[in-house]
Amino acid sequence: MYRGGVKDLRGWGGKTARFNYNRSRQLLSEVVHSFLSLHGPDELVEGFAEPFFTDFIIVVSDLDETWGDSTLVMGAILKDCLNVRNGVVALGGRFANRFKIPQELPQVGELFGFTEKQVQHLLYCSRMVAKTDSVALQDGYDLYFHMMVLSHSGMWSVIQQSLNPYSQSVRRYHWFSGYVRSFVEEPHTGIISAEKRPRVLDMTAEASRNSRRASLEVLSQSVSKLQRLYAFGRLANQTTLSDEGKQVADFLRPSEKINWSILHELENNAPKDYEQLLAVKKVGRGIIRLLAFSVYIQYGIMPSLTDPAVEPLEAVKKYSEDHFLWRLQQVVDALKASKLSPEFKRHGLRRLGEVFGSRDVEAVSG
Repeated sequence: MYRGGVKDLRGWGGKTARFNYNRSRQLLSEVVHSFLSLHGPDELVEGFAEPFFTDFIIVVSDLDETWGDSTLVMGAILKDCLNVRNGVVALGGRFANRFKIPQELPQVGELFGFTEKQVQHLLYCSRMVAKTDSVALQDGYDLYFHMMVLSHSGMWSVIQQSLNPYSQSVRRYHWFSGYVRSFVEEPHTGIISAEKRPRVLDMTAEASRNSRRASLEVLSQSVSKLQRLYAFGRLANQTTLSDEGKQVADFLRPSEKINWSILHELENNAPKDYEQLLAVKKVGRGIIRLLAFSVYIQYGIMPSLTDPAVEPLEAVKKYSEDHFLWRLQQVVDALKASKLSPEFKRHGLRRLGEVFGSRDVEAVSG
């Protein structure tokens, strides 16, 4: 089974950068186009929603051995080598490119024959995925990569990546349209990180359901009451909380400046549910945290403080071994059926065996 995670290294530089990119582009492009011929666009979209499938593609393309961020480079290559003629495209990307989906999606939607309503729904999905992982889930990481893989049928997956500015570690978030039932409760197909945080604010956890409901109740009260709760929680000598309660309150207390004017607007135009609250453009980390903090101070209802991220090895446990091997079989078959040279094919099989276990690779490769 899965031996370990794929390396994400900083900065793709040096004299060999262009050579490495061109080599990986050839490998990835041939394997992905071979996969499309064998399994079709929707299967590729669903595959990228699974962390280990993404790692299979990264490894078989030699991206885990380069001095570069494997996810970012993979995204750039996918965006470069996929187009509407393939029935699947990659949108967005790293840094400023992640904000280009509102311009890219309508163009792709027109070529795919989507209605305006479908395009607007896809734009909403992209926006809510980004908002959820940066505002509803506050894990100390800042998003810098957002890629939507979209098929002609409207099926999508999103891969996001974020960076912890202090430890310089990264984590990867996976979403799939066929899995999401709610943007605010257990929406991910996987969150992968080499580093687990001792405490995060996860308003997307099932365990945060009561906190989400109570947040709307608190929001319906006067803003002046929220201000009093906020001020009360800041009192160092207040005695209504236990020592543990004070630690939780200290953690939940917003460190950012609160935009009270937004709360006044919401007081007069209350959202119907938590997703609608999160969708409000000016609702950011500070307000979400303030509401969770106020709920805890007023009602004693605690949101989930457990980090939902798992190490790559743990991610596989979410799926059966048969599913893991089936996905591995798909990638191996795509590699073997590709137009790559025998040397590249042998190298790809060897790399998969080194990272994911030679016994499993041999079992599915014949």
